Amino acid sequence: MPLPPESGRELDEAVQRAEVEHRRAVRAAEIAARHETQMLTAAEGMRALHARMAVMHRQAEQQHRTAARIHTAHADRLRRWAEGSQDPQAPSDLMAAACETLGASGAAFTLFGTDQTEVLTAASNPASRTAQHLEFTFGQGPARETVRLHRPVIAAGTEIAATWPIYGPAVERLGIGAVAAVPVAMAGQTLGALTVFDPPMADGPDAEGPDLEAFEATAETLVASLEPPPLSGAYEEFTRCPSLVGQADLWAVVNQAAGMVSVQCRCGTADALALIRAHAFAENRPVDEVAADIVARTLRLS
Repeated sequence: MPLPPESGRELDEAVQRAEVEHRRAVRAAEIAARHETQMLTAAEGMRALHARMAVMHRQAEQQHRTAARIHTAHADRLRRWAEGSQDPQAPSDLMAAACETLGASGAAFTLFGTDQTEVLTAASNPASRTAQHLEFTFGQGPARETVRLHRPVIAAGTEIAATWPIYGPAVERLGIGAVAAVPVAMAGQTLGALTVFDPPMADGPDAEGPDLEAFEATAETLVASLEPPPLSGAYEEFTRCPSLVGQADLWAVVNQAAGMVSVQCRCGTADALALIRAHAFAENRPVDEVAADIVARTLRLS
């Protein structure tokens, strides 16, 4: 079955991004190797410099290799979907590819606005999306925690409920037994988070937890995917945003609803958002559904 034009372009773009990242990884490895060699023969005063440069380029190599794996997995999922060899209900987007590459049960990507409300979200599967919505509804959870602390956050088993008394039990009921979140930085500022559900443990005798470096590299890859692809020639036309941004309009509706409630109840938008969250929690409904009803004027909180 031929791919629809939009999916065909997404496949081409995924293949091209993977090739670009692979070339960048090879180049970074070559530079790192050169500095490692020079570190052995350089004057003593220059060895520290070559050592720092080698470490920096090895880190860049790993980042580019992670990005190449994710984009390759994305392309493979699109091919399998076109060939009919993949469950048509299985997601084929970039978040699903990132989750597959990490070997986790799920993953969620969130960018926050200046008032700590979600402005862009993406999730790898329904359970991850529900967990992401729960965090928004309750105003607590790993994504918010990692942004607040500016460092990775990990919780497993009873730690989840102990850390987030409302969010934790609700997530456990989804069958999620562990969470790990790393901050997402853009332009030097922490603006979001990548949350990984049931993350695998890192390899190696000294490993004591999840592979946070792999999570951070994945987060950087997802952030980079929001920018126009570094392609040329026949691929210059592929400047559309990837499927990662598909839920951005959802949070625009929530913000619109908060504005309406703010006017109706004569309160600030933060208090209005709290009212929407409280109603969603009391009715056991997703916040975006409640917001949609408010915008449609079939629900009034006053």
